[in-house]
Amino acid sequence: MDCKNVKKSLIPLLENELPGERRVEIENHLKSCPDCSRLLEEFRLLWDTVEHREKVQSSPHFWIRLKQRVIEYEEGRRPVWGWFGELVGWARPAFAVAALLVCVFLGYSLGNFPQSANGQTGYQVDERTVALEQLFDSYNLDPSIGLPSGSIEATYLDMISGE
Repeated sequence: MDCKNVKKSLIPLLENELPGERRVEIENHLKSCPDCSRLLEEFRLLWDTVEHREKVQSSPHFWIRLKQRVIEYEEGRRPVWGWFGELVGWARPAFAVAALLVCVFLGYSLGNFPQSANGQTGYQVDERTVALEQLFDSYNLDPSIGLPSGSIEATYLDMISGE
């Protein structure tokens, strides 16, 4: 028998819960193995200490008095934040709705181009773009001819032409 199985069976051995042949196998192993014998002696000392300790008897009403003291303590406590703790309890849904409305408003506002004071859109039109628009207008050219629909160039020209 190996030490691992013997160590697992030491407590049942002390409690006299092992069948006869298993008990004999473990006792034979203990005679030949000093490590397992030492461990069994340590368990016996611990077992004897636990069995011979003085038992403490609590008073009959100990648990009732303890529960009453806990209730009194909880009733006497005040929240750290005072009235704010109570406010947060019922106002939590209102705060959630307000935060949702702020997010929806910001999303809608950021989705549109910002308007400047004179009503123009917020993006700047440089001189080159103005010159290209004048060139296309003067020769009656359609800048999107030959450009695939949805390409970057076609999208850019659509954007500067206001379509």
